[in-house]
Amino acid sequence: MKNKIVVLIFLSFYFGACTNNETFSKKITINDAFFKGDVSIEKIEKLGKNKISIYNKLTGKGDRIFTPYEVFQMETGDVNNDGKTDICIGIIKPTPFDSILKKRLFIFQIDRDYIRPLWLSSRLVKPLEEFIICKKNHKYTIKAIEKENNHLYCINEYRWESFGMSFLKEQKDSLTYSDAKHLLHESNKKP
Repeated sequence: MKNKIVVLIFLSFYFGACTNNETFSKKITINDAFFKGDVSIEKIEKLGKNKISIYNKLTGKGDRIFTPYEVFQMETGDVNNDGKTDICIGIIKPTPFDSILKKRLFIFQIDRDYIRPLWLSSRLVKPLEEFIICKKNHKYTIKAIEKENNHLYCINEYRWESFGMSFLKEQKDSLTYSDAKHLLHESNKKP
């Protein structure tokens, strides 16, 4: 019995230490009235960090920021509806008030060729899984798949308020992850 426990402990450490070796990278071209260029994210292995960078083709200037945390998603859109494209980053990290590594949504604005924090969330209504930026009637919202429990998910919609994302409505609940993912991406297709 003792040997079985030792083997189970060893296996849990071994498989717990195994992580997904795929690193997230993405490049998006932005073309709005204030910025014409690229935003990208890439893993810098020798630093052990992810680099988020912008390059404005109009001015020839750029900026970059680094995060030591794992990035799982990047999207762009005018989240705060000010006419400028914002950068939404999905990061897995703890916060000062929640020491557990969780998926979190960070929003950055592009301000005169610089990346500036707009909103660094600690959480949405429920634990985040993934998100999209939606545009309807010239207004942007964020729809997110959020975890209800170990087996069920919901889709919630948020809009920008004076300082941060505000819950707008629950689109659907009690979904499997695959159903939630399908519904999330179907809801963003243009008619």
